[in-house]
Amino acid sequence: MRKLIDMDKKSEIGFVDWEFIHDMQGVVPELINPELISLNKEFLEQIPSKWTELKQKLAKHLRGKEMVHVAIADVENLGNDFKIRGTLQDKEGNHLSYYKVVVFDEDKFEDDYLGAVITNENGTFELSFGKKTFSDFGLEAEPDIYLKIFLWQGQEGRFFEMTRIVPKVFEKTEFNGDRVLLEFGTIIL
Repeated sequence: MRKLIDMDKKSEIGFVDWEFIHDMQGVVPELINPELISLNKEFLEQIPSKWTELKQKLAKHLRGKEMVHVAIADVENLGNDFKIRGTLQDKEGNHLSYYKVVVFDEDKFEDDYLGAVITNENGTFELSFGKKTFSDFGLEAEPDIYLKIFLWQGQEGRFFEMTRIVPKVFEKTEFNGDRVLLEFGTIIL
């Protein structure tokens, strides 16, 4: 599942699966990619009837605007063996709301993409992913996580990379036998 977030109004729209994204890329590829929907009247008109409920939710976010920018964020990427959680803040203690956090596992040759999430109004992010997203041939027990942080530039309608950070694990909890929760606590940028 993926979460849809109206970046212009800074509000959550709801959830969608990859099938919708894939279907719409075939219909209006210029208006959707795996990270962002350029939501306008043309996009809404092209949504097939099997997605009527989602179409109604999206329509509520247009309200006469020519274009609304809708970010597509991961909730879970290929399983839930691992879950990470953290909060972004600036040096003054302000929560960094609606920033994009892209999570990677650092490897010797090629880093593994673990997912991308958008922080909520409190600057908090959470992502679940499976061991198969990072464990090359099953040899890695845990990921070596680093984050790329992106700031939304509304006038340009896209995210810009701010920084790369290697957060320290604040707390590690194993649960349900083979699942691991990695808490990063507060990450100061």
